[in-house]
Amino acid sequence: MFDIVSEEGWSDGPGEAIVIAVYDLDPQSVAKMVQVDLTELTAEPESQIENFSFHGCTGGVSSFRGRPPWEFHGRGDELLLVLAGKSELTVLDGGQREVRTLVPGQLAIVPQDHWHSNNAPGGVTMLWITPTDGNEHSWDEPTVSFHVASHV
Repeated sequence: MFDIVSEEGWSDGPGEAIVIAVYDLDPQSVAKMVQVDLTELTAEPESQIENFSFHGCTGGVSSFRGRPPWEFHGRGDELLLVLAGKSELTVLDGGQREVRTLVPGQLAIVPQDHWHSNNAPGGVTMLWITPTDGNEHSWDEPTVSFHVASHV
């Protein structure tokens, strides 16, 4: 876990305080992050920075090798920004699959209601912002033709 580089508070009127969290994600700081080998885990790894809330979403930084479970977000898009390494992003759309290799500096927006997975055998560090609610996960590749999204 990395500490917040700076945290400032100021008043936005009587009784209201605003706190800004600033995280250091420059190449040197990212290079110091410990990559987790997903084949050795039994639970989701912690974010390399403190998870944060953002407009109904949760964000963080993951640094890993391997393939995490497939994900489905029924309540919004997911944002992925690669900070180091590379990842093969696979997005399923009906009977189609789109595969893109993401490298540092590339931003991907995975559309709502699409199963997707990242594969990073050589390792990747990425910033992610994902809907807080309405998510599903599967270690097995989903059969998308039978999936019905729930938008409740």
